[in-house]
Amino acid sequence: MACSSDKAADPVGLDMLEDAVSYHLRIVNLTLSRFLEVAFANTPLEGGTGKVTTLVMARMKPGITAAEIAPFAGKDAPAMTRLVSGLVSHGVLERRPDPDSRRRQLLYLTAEGERLIERIGDAVARERQAVFGMLTEAETAQLLSLLKKVSAVSIAGARGETAATHEDA
Repeated sequence: MACSSDKAADPVGLDMLEDAVSYHLRIVNLTLSRFLEVAFANTPLEGGTGKVTTLVMARMKPGITAAEIAPFAGKDAPAMTRLVSGLVSHGVLERRPDPDSRRRQLLYLTAEGERLIERIGDAVARERQAVFGMLTEAETAQLLSLLKKVSAVSIAGARGETAATHEDA
């Protein structure tokens, strides 16, 4: 870890933050958030998180429930209900009752939601160059692999499951 007396290794004075994964992830997250704010301005996707994940998962698994999406969107049940209600009110997602359980609501994209998926795909394609363009293809692949590994553990935890760690291998 860099210390405050090591100015060459820590030119801006980050001290313990220099080697803090959380700090660097937060900076990248802010950069990505700003990029997505611009990409999704004036759409039902602007403002907040979890909307893109919800629409993509509803596209990939029509009839999925909000509870199934919540761990992937990083939302608890009340927040997920508000998020889905907003997407429904914008006409990009619809709820249908589950024929097997009247209490469950199944989620489906609308035609407008399908059109929004195209915009999501365009943004994801531009994101790599805009935010990660300084990385080589190999570095991008390595970063993505590591982030997937960490995300899998986080999602498993949110689902009340345990995930394998490097010690389990």
